[in-house]
Amino acid sequence: MAHPLDAPFLLTEFCTTISHKGERMFIQRLRDGSDGILAKILVGLIVVVFALFGLGSITTFLAPVPKVAVVNGDEVTQQEMEISVERNRRIMLAQNVKLDVDEDKLREDVLQSLISRKLLTQVTDKLDLSYSEGQLDYEILSNEVFQIAGEFSKEQFQLVIGSAGFSPLTYRVEMQRDMVLGQLGIAIGGTAFVTDAIVTRASSLSEQTRDVAYLRVDVDALIPTIELSDEDLQNAYQGALSDYATEETVDIGYVELKLADLTEEVTFSEDELAIFFEDTKDQYATEERRRFAHILIEATEDEAALTQVTELHSQILAGGDFSQLARDNSDDPGTAANDGDLGFSARGGFVEEFEAVGFELSLNQISEPVKTEFGYHIIKLLDVEPGISQTLDNVRADVESEFRQSLAKELLVIRSAKLGELAFESTDLTVPAEDLNLNVKSTGMVGRSATDGIAGNPAVMSAAFSTDLLLDGNNSDVIEINSDYHVVVHTNAHQTSEIRTFEEVADEVREKLARERATVLAQQQAAEMVAMLETGSVTRYVADQYGLQWEVVAGVKRSSPNLQASIRAEAFALAKPAENAKSIGSTTLADGDAVVISVTNVENKPEETISAADIAMFGRGLATQRGYVDYEEFRRTVANEAEIERFQ
Repeated sequence: MAHPLDAPFLLTEFCTTISHKGERMFIQRLRDGSDGILAKILVGLIVVVFALFGLGSITTFLAPVPKVAVVNGDEVTQQEMEISVERNRRIMLAQNVKLDVDEDKLREDVLQSLISRKLLTQVTDKLDLSYSEGQLDYEILSNEVFQIAGEFSKEQFQLVIGSAGFSPLTYRVEMQRDMVLGQLGIAIGGTAFVTDAIVTRASSLSEQTRDVAYLRVDVDALIPTIELSDEDLQNAYQGALSDYATEETVDIGYVELKLADLTEEVTFSEDELAIFFEDTKDQYATEERRRFAHILIEATEDEAALTQVTELHSQILAGGDFSQLARDNSDDPGTAANDGDLGFSARGGFVEEFEAVGFELSLNQISEPVKTEFGYHIIKLLDVEPGISQTLDNVRADVESEFRQSLAKELLVIRSAKLGELAFESTDLTVPAEDLNLNVKSTGMVGRSATDGIAGNPAVMSAAFSTDLLLDGNNSDVIEINSDYHVVVHTNAHQTSEIRTFEEVADEVREKLARERATVLAQQQAAEMVAMLETGSVTRYVADQYGLQWEVVAGVKRSSPNLQASIRAEAFALAKPAENAKSIGSTTLADGDAVVISVTNVENKPEETISAADIAMFGRGLATQRGYVDYEEFRRTVANEAEIERFQ
């Protein structure tokens, strides 16, 4: 197979062919279907427009392109906006984010992102930053996501980028832009640095310890003390009716393509299996392994090391005991005590100079001194485990399984593309199922909160509740549950949400309102305790007044696992107390419990005990953070100086 860098033209040609397929078919129909003068004039005009302005010019000439913003004279189009909004939805689905989000906020965030991207692209254009077509082709061809059995697949490439809302050409454009923007980020962020003094101080603070004591007001213990009237319950119910609605549900019909099913379906000949084995037989072979021993003399600036290793080599040739000389002289502490034994290793386990000599030795042969970056080595070959080249018959079961899996993956891509076409052209799942010999299945009535089967997949639920399926009655696109499992879904039935009566939910209302009021009471008690402590009340007295007991954790660090994270965070947010004093604060936990916190004995790690290695590592982290801040500041500056007009 040719190196990926040899294929830029082929990949670009493929992308162009896919993207322009529709335009070519349109022109061909005009050519085949009409010989009239009007048609010839029309085709001639199209050719002229294509020649002068490119393929995208037809829509430009026919209608104005709506825009959502203008950034320093460059437009952000409505089409860009809609594509980006949909792409963000798909990303959220891929991250298992439920889509009950604020549509207005989503669109605002997307628009701001597009404006920022446009601004930064203008900067990279002025700086003449670029990313070559050859590099781009290499990135695409070597990306495992676009490969089947280790080889780039056009079908897989098109399927993956299509599921993200890209065409081959738009994907290349966006990827190239991302690479160039990445260069800008590295150029700005990579120049950040932090002085050793700041790093040392920050490292000292990061290792700070605090003694933390806290009182916890338990909401569950307060709930029984809360009294609620019928009026309270009715008001709570009426004020939160949506909380007591039944869940909106759908019955989802679906057809599925599973790699496991296709694995049993594929067939192949003995010749095909033999060719596959020849292409992959290295993975079934066992490499030769050699067991070396060595004596290492670390190199110094003078010739002492060379002199020493030469003398040792002479002693060995004169009958000296290699093992004893290794124990007494080798500068490799990991092997010296074991007679210099390095154990068995295949090629690639040692530096190049060592292997060039070691793998040419005969059994028990001693090498001449070998110079590497670590110093001078005297190498002895102790043992050899020959490599084994397997025959097809010896590993037939494994090869057949691997080949079957490879063919099944190719078939999955082909069937998935076919399923997508049939689903788009059909009003239900009957035709796709019959054409591909699949069974139409159903989830039964399920809500958005379902977790079982395909109903637990956010992409499936988003499609099932979408206008396209719910109201228009269409089939979904192919949805990848995972790389080996694809489905198309259809909404068979829909049940809207309904408000349950007060009588049905009275217990829920009571429990919810009682917890809310108990949480408020817990916060009030915590505030009272903080006020008492700040005015000088004794800690034990304060605890006794509320029937609580202090919990004390000494020597807490910012990352200590022996204290709840939210309590630890509040403890380290408090100011360092004066000597022989304490800092007081409070926080509310996720379960509603209120916590009163007291901090004493704050100690920073002594700066003189921080090692140079720790300073270097911590410094790199701080420099990275500083670089991010610098980049964000640069981005804000560019935005502040820009002329931006928004239409949304």
